[in-house]
Amino acid sequence: MTYTNPVLLCDYSDPDLIRVGDTFFMTASSFNFTPGLPILASTDLVNWTLVNYAARRIPLALYDTPQHAKGLWAPSIRFHNGTFYIFVATPDEGIMVTQTTDPYGTWSDLRFVWRGKGFEDPCPLWDDDGRVWLVHAYVKSRIGFNSKLGLLALDPLTLQAVGEDRIIFDGTKTQPTIEGPKIYKRNGWYYIFAPAGGVTDGWQTELRSRKIDGGYEERIALVQGASPTNGPHQGGWVQTAGGQDWFVHFQERGIFGRVVHLQPAAWKDDWLLLGSSVETGTVPGEPYTVCAMPDCAKASGTTIAPAANATRISANAALDWQWAANADESFAEFHADGTITLFVLDTRANKDGTMPVLWESANVLTQKISREQFAVVASVDARDLPVGARTGIVFLGGEYASVAIERTEDSFALVYFVSAGSGDERRTECVKDRLPLADGVRDVQFRLQFAKQDERTGAVSFSAQADGATWIPADQPFVAEKAHWVGGRFGVYAVGGAKGRVHVRLEICN
Repeated sequence: MTYTNPVLLCDYSDPDLIRVGDTFFMTASSFNFTPGLPILASTDLVNWTLVNYAARRIPLALYDTPQHAKGLWAPSIRFHNGTFYIFVATPDEGIMVTQTTDPYGTWSDLRFVWRGKGFEDPCPLWDDDGRVWLVHAYVKSRIGFNSKLGLLALDPLTLQAVGEDRIIFDGTKTQPTIEGPKIYKRNGWYYIFAPAGGVTDGWQTELRSRKIDGGYEERIALVQGASPTNGPHQGGWVQTAGGQDWFVHFQERGIFGRVVHLQPAAWKDDWLLLGSSVETGTVPGEPYTVCAMPDCAKASGTTIAPAANATRISANAALDWQWAANADESFAEFHADGTITLFVLDTRANKDGTMPVLWESANVLTQKISREQFAVVASVDARDLPVGARTGIVFLGGEYASVAIERTEDSFALVYFVSAGSGDERRTECVKDRLPLADGVRDVQFRLQFAKQDERTGAVSFSAQADGATWIPADQPFVAEKAHWVGGRFGVYAVGGAKGRVHVRLEICN
C-alpha cells in the first residue's frame, strides 16, 4: 500500500511529533488562535485525527484581542518519565511549557521558563546525566539577528532557565535563516534537525556534534530538487515500533497554509538520510509525493487512547473551531445538536457606534481549510440581532471577505464587504454591495464556495438566501492568496456594540 503527500492538506505549521506505545502524537503552531497547540493522534503516521488542544488560552492579556502572526510559535512535544511536555515560544514574551500525563485530557496552564523578547522555536532534551537542555532560534525582527541557534540550561525540577544563553551554531554563511531546531541524542551524538533558507524555498539541515554546545558538523539533508514540493521545511524525526525511521515536515502552499508531508528516513554512518536518499544514497534527498506506507508493527506497549471521562480543553465538541484570540465563555454556546449560539459582542466595540472591524475582533469563530474545493452553508436565525450589529460568514486570508446581515434602527440589510490592508496590524472594511430587506423575522442562509485556482490560491464566492430569493453580491469572486503566516480560514461571527444573540447551523460539503 502507498500514501500520497501531503498527508494533511491543512495548515499545521511547524509540526513536531513523538511516539508513545503504538500512538503517534503531533502538535503544531497555533499563533493567535485559541484553543491553541493542537494535539493530533495517529497509529500509522498517515491518517491523523485532531483529538485535543494543549493550551486553553495564551496567559497574557495582550492576546485577549487578535495579535495576527504573533502568539504560539513552533512548539516541540516530548515524553519523559510518564509525562507529556510541550515547549513553545511567543516572539515578544518568552518561552513557555505545558504538561500532562493524559494527552487527551487537561494540560497544565502555560507557564514561562524564560522571559524575554526574540527567542523562538524551543526544543528540550533530557540528557543521560540528568541535565535538561533547551535549544532555540532567534527572531531577527525582535532581537536584531537570526541564522543562529542558542542553548539554555533548564533546572531539572522546575524547568526554569538557569545560567546564560549560549550560541552553539552560526549558520549566517552556510545555513541562512536557520530556525525551528529539533534536538535528539543517538549513539553518543547530539543531532539538531533544523530548516534553513526560508519557508517557501528553503531546505532541511542536519547538524551533529559529540558535545551539545558544539562544534557541529553540518549537511543539507532534503531539498526540493526536481520534486513539486517547495521548501521541505521544519519538522521532526520519529521511529516506529518496528524500527523504521520517518520524518515529518511542512510545505508552504499559500492560502492552503503549511501542509504536512511524511518522508521515509534511515540512518547511515550516523547521519539521517531523508526522502529519496533512503533509496539512492545520494545526499541531499528529495521529497516523495507517493511512498510505501509505514510499517507500524505493534509496540510492546499499548495504544494511548482517551479515557472514558477525559475532559478536553475545548468547550466545543467540534474541535476544528478556534477563536481569533483568547476565548471567553461569553462568546458562544455549543449545543449537542451541532448548532451554535453566538453572542453579539466585541472586545473592541467602537465607541462612536460604527461596526467593529473583524480583524480586531476576538469573537470570530474560525476553522482551517482542509480541502481544495468545498462549500460552507450557514443557516442563521437573526431575530435577536440587536440594532447596530452584524452577523455573517467570512473567509479570512491576508485579506478577507464576508457576506452578512446587519440591523439598523428601522431595517435589515444584507451586505458584502472586503478588507483592505494597512500594514500587518490594521485593516479597514469596505462595503461592496448592499441589499435592503423588508421588515420581519430574519432567517437567512449564507453560502461560501471555495475552489482552488492553482497550488497557492483559491477563489471564494458568496451568496445569501432571504425572503425566498437568492442574492449574489456583485464584485466577486474574492481571490484568496496567502495569509499572514497561516493558511486560509472560514468562519462565523456576531459583532456590534449592543448585546444580543444569533443561532447558527453550519454544514460543510463539497
